Order: sequence, then C-alpha cells, then structure tokens
Amino acid sequence: NQYYKKTYQKIIFQRPTIQVKERIITNLKERRLYTYHIDPKNYQMQEIVLYEFPSDGNYIFPQITLAQQGKFEEEILKLEKVTFYRFGNNYRIYRRGRFDSQTVYLTSRVPEKAAEKRAISELNLWQIGQKLSSEKTKPKPDEEKIRKLAVDFHGRIAIPLATFLMGLIAVPLAIKIKRGEKSISLGISLIITVAYYVLFMAGRFLGRGGLLPPYLAMWLPNILLSAAGIWLS
Repeated sequence: NQYYKKTYQKIIFQRPTIQVKERIITNLKERRLYTYHIDPKNYQMQEIVLYEFPSDGNYIFPQITLAQQGKFEEEILKLEKVTFYRFGNNYRIYRRGRFDSQTVYLTSRVPEKAAEKRAISELNLWQIGQKLSSEKTKPKPDEEKIRKLAVDFHGRIAIPLATFLMGLIAVPLAIKIKRGEKSISLGISLIITVAYYVLFMAGRFLGRGGLLPPYLAMWLPNILLSAAGIWLS
C-alpha cells in the first residue's frame, strides 16, 4: 500500500546501507553501486564502484566512479579518494579526474513531486477525480493524461456495477435452463464474463487512444450487459 511504500522509501533514503550488500550491484535510482566490503559497525564501505549516465548528453557508456571508501549520510553519499572515468561514443576514455573527496546527492535527480507521484492504480476514486479536475484546469492541459485519468475514473465505477448486472442476468438464465443442464448455464455465464472482459479492455484501449470518449468506452460494455439482461428477462 501507499503508506508502506512511502515509509520504506523514507527509510532507504535515510539509511541506504540497509539495501546495499557486499559484492552485489545495488540500484540507487539512476545509479548503480557496488562495494567489496561494508563495516557492520559504522556502515563504512570499502572499494566502491559507482556508475551512472551523465545528464549533460547522450552517452552509450556510463561514467565510472571508483572510490577507496565511502559512507551514506541520510540523502547523500560521501566518497573519499575518488577517480572517475568518462567514455566517449568511440569507446575511448576522453575525460578522467581525481578528487580527495566527492559528495553524491542521491535525490538530485528525484524531485520531491516525482518521488511522491503515485501510480493511478494506487489512487482511490476521489483522488483520481481530483487529479482529473486539476489537469483540466491547467493553462495547457495534457490531453493524453486527461484521457487516461478519465478512463480509469469511469472504469472504477463501471466494474462494480458490472458484477451487479451479471447477477441480474444469472437469475433469468437459471430459470430458463433446466436443472439438469447446469453445465450449459455455467458455459453461458463464462462466455458472458469473457465477452465483458474483452469489451472492457478494448474500451480501455480505445478510450486511452482517443478513438472513443472515455465515458462511452468504459460504459459501453455495461450498456451491452444491461441489454442482454433485459433480453433474457
């Protein structure tokens, strides 16, 4: 859940050494870290390899940073006796340097807004509605984002209602089919469920792609399901 993820992220930024293991490559956002030894008493790391792609251009190879020792202090990584190598696209080292110490800011490339950004699947209906309204009122709204939010908003309402409609269909279906033909009833129910799922996913695709209005894309399967229920009754 969102609270767990936020708490875990906070712990990792405050004590990144928790997730760093000796002789194992560790993913630190856009960086990769490797260390040969970690002192369990003070979390001091020895023989560190850090590699990342520089933000000032398009590079095929990452910048390699070597440090004799280093230590995490909340959101920064302090390195000592540092050597770095930057490779050009011609496979050759075109820049290198040495420093007595270097400070690496772990959150420099992770703005606060991006760190707190939630996946749509983790938001409740009210939160999706708020994000949708907020995006629509922007001077230059992102139409693609609006479509995605609208599709998820209507989908969250349509799915629970679909289960109710399927229940309504099941009643007349059970009455019309004889007791000895339960397998037929089960088969028809399965076909209806699969058909609804296919229509729902197709509507989701068409709605997000702008080929259908989001509300129509998400509610059309329910409309067809309602029509089937009326016909059976």
